[in-house]
Amino acid sequence: MPNLNMDLRGLAPPEPIEQILQWLDVAIAGENLVAHLPHTPYPLYDYLRTRSCHWECVAQADGSAILTLYRD
Repeated sequence: MPNLNMDLRGLAPPEPIEQILQWLDVAIAGENLVAHLPHTPYPLYDYLRTRSCHWECVAQADGSAILTLYRD
């Protein structure tokens, strides 16, 4: 299963969400993305619910979050 890692912590909103959605638009079933974000991406979840994917997000001690996104 291909795996892409992206560090999106240095980007200004809404760029992290845009980059994740762009990846999701071109990803094929079985691919996954691990994104390091500056915080838990609650606004992203509504977008993800409308697409063919599932995800898990883990908050980090420094306030950032690791989002693992799986393309179904």
